[in-house]
Amino acid sequence: MDHECSRLLPALCAVLADPRQPVADDTCLEKLLDWFKTVTEAESSLQLLQDNPCLVELLSHVLKPQDVSPGVLSFALRLAGIFAAQEDCFQYLEQGQLLLGLFGEAGALSWTAWNVPGVRSGWIQGLRALACHPGALHFLAYSGAVDSVFSLQGDPSLFVASAASQLLVHILALSLQDVAPGALHPEGSTWPACAQKIVGHVEESLRSTASPQVTQALNVLTSTFGRCHSPWTRALWGQLSPLVAHLLERDPIPAIHSLVDLLLSVARSPVFSAAACGLEEMLAETLSRLSPMQAGPLALGTLKLQNCPQALRDQAFGVLFQPLVCILKATSQADGPPGLLDGTVDGSLTVDVLLSSKSACAGLLCQTLAHLAELQVLPQSLSPWPQGPLLDAVVTILHLCDGSEAPTSSAEGRLCGTLVGCVRVQRAALDFLGTLSQGTSPQESVLRVFAILLKSLESPESSPTVLKKAFQATLRWLRNLCKTPGCSDLSPDTLLFLRELFPVLQKRLCSPCWEVRDSALEFLTHLSSHWGGQADFREALQASEVPTLTRQLLQDPESYVRASAIAAAGQLSGHGLQAVPENQQAQQVGAVI
Repeated sequence: MDHECSRLLPALCAVLADPRQPVADDTCLEKLLDWFKTVTEAESSLQLLQDNPCLVELLSHVLKPQDVSPGVLSFALRLAGIFAAQEDCFQYLEQGQLLLGLFGEAGALSWTAWNVPGVRSGWIQGLRALACHPGALHFLAYSGAVDSVFSLQGDPSLFVASAASQLLVHILALSLQDVAPGALHPEGSTWPACAQKIVGHVEESLRSTASPQVTQALNVLTSTFGRCHSPWTRALWGQLSPLVAHLLERDPIPAIHSLVDLLLSVARSPVFSAAACGLEEMLAETLSRLSPMQAGPLALGTLKLQNCPQALRDQAFGVLFQPLVCILKATSQADGPPGLLDGTVDGSLTVDVLLSSKSACAGLLCQTLAHLAELQVLPQSLSPWPQGPLLDAVVTILHLCDGSEAPTSSAEGRLCGTLVGCVRVQRAALDFLGTLSQGTSPQESVLRVFAILLKSLESPESSPTVLKKAFQATLRWLRNLCKTPGCSDLSPDTLLFLRELFPVLQKRLCSPCWEVRDSALEFLTHLSSHWGGQADFREALQASEVPTLTRQLLQDPESYVRASAIAAAGQLSGHGLQAVPENQQAQQVGAVI
């Protein structure tokens, strides 16, 4: 530290310690902390304190928190942690009882200012800074600091609660970093003091009948296995996995989302990639015990694992496909497509969810369609991919949503009543239908896809968001059928579809809703960009009123529509489809600029 800064420190500390001069802007305190971090990274913290006793005086002064603002108190706690990060300075502050007064259980928790979340956050950050060397572990174990961190896991401030959990993970890793894996035994008696306290607390929380305590324990373990890939994590899992497995026997199963996160975190850890730790069995058991909605994220995460065992993959695929299989069974009164699940999954629970309520049915279908769309593009996707049955299922769902499916059973009738007009499911189904365009489909399936897309675009009941999704899905299917645009003419079926599509596009360009006009123009721009060079496309487009309407929309009252109209007109003009009269082109370009 240069002489000028050292000369100013006493006055600075006096201002911070004076309650009559409150610091209105915490930004300057943050900048001060950044400056102290820079100084301590280059110099000895102990030497800094010895050369500037005003700093120790400031830290001593905040032990009387009634005379300090919460902002200054939080600053001092974090500053003490920065100094104590160097072990010799830690010992110096510990000898003076400063650290015990600032971070000990008997100190901080008794302050009135402890009710301020910023003070609790500063306390955690201070502890996190000093907990970086073995000398801090004894203090953490016997000062009561770790017990205080336990209590902060349930803090009403989510930021504080999360920071407390992350601090426990950090302390656990610090206490075990130099311990030989063979020295750790499942009963935990050979574990270092801090590790014993934390693991014991986690065990107690996992046994708790209170769901918040179980959630806190699972979150700590999830972060631990996600961040720490040392061999000692095997011993930790060996000690705690029976308690985790016991959660599956409760009714209801507590903290399901946190449990799923933990199992996937352990499964992704390289420490367990070749270890016989019972994880595969636990994943299979969990998939079978969770409800269809709860099991979906676990199934997807399981299928993303590298080297996932085949039996577990089959079970996870069964979970994801089951809702669509149930849709097909309910609408055709058949046993579902052969080979998709081979009857290995009981669909009764899934049927109950689909028929229970509109929100439950929509939630399960939207989750399923999103998960399958995410899964299809992965290298470890199912091979062969059941393209045909999935197309049948998603087309059926869209028919149920538009009310055109004639019920042939009571279950189908209930599904029709539940899904008709459900915009949320329509959007998800159209998204997934677009994803399926990447696969190879027989011609009859492609014609069914074009038919349902055209129907979605024609329907007066289609919302603007559904129309946008339908335009996007249509574009993806057209692109897939013409992988080399401009190199060959369109197929007869594709050309026929376009001739049926352009009158629908005309209607949407005249929509009273500006979002629909905008989506239609964006769709036209993409169409012209890909196929404007093909004579058949230009002929079909020129036979419609689309170019004329595009020209008219250059004067649309909505600026977004005008911008999209200019982009569409530019594409049309570039391919000889004059959407803008020549004497107006310069004027329109100038309007954009």
